[in-house]
Amino acid sequence: GVEDQPSGSQEEKKDASKKVAAALFFHEHVVSILKVVLADGSSWYDLVDSLPSRHSNNGASGATRTRCKDRESLQTLLHWYACEKFSPADVSYIDTNEWDDHMGVFDPRVFPYK
Repeated sequence: GVEDQPSGSQEEKKDASKKVAAALFFHEHVVSILKVVLADGSSWYDLVDSLPSRHSNNGASGATRTRCKDRESLQTLLHWYACEKFSPADVSYIDTNEWDDHMGVFDPRVFPYK
């Protein structure tokens, strides 16, 4: 039965091959993360930004899709993406203030905060 199977078995492989996506409301627009499962079972991840800044889209308007070929690349992209959205005033606030649960409503690390 299923309980006789070692962890990391067929159930895990079945889950790994599923198509998965998430849509996030981030700084007043929608950002989607899509898992693209390849024929060999490996996965790529796409970040789709519905309304990128002109700065991050080479001056053009319209949606962008950025592909990451592993989870580490996706994590790096998400870190960069979130930090890129901070204004100079946000960065200054973050650099000079430790996290305080009571100030979460005003802290730029909480989205959306404005």
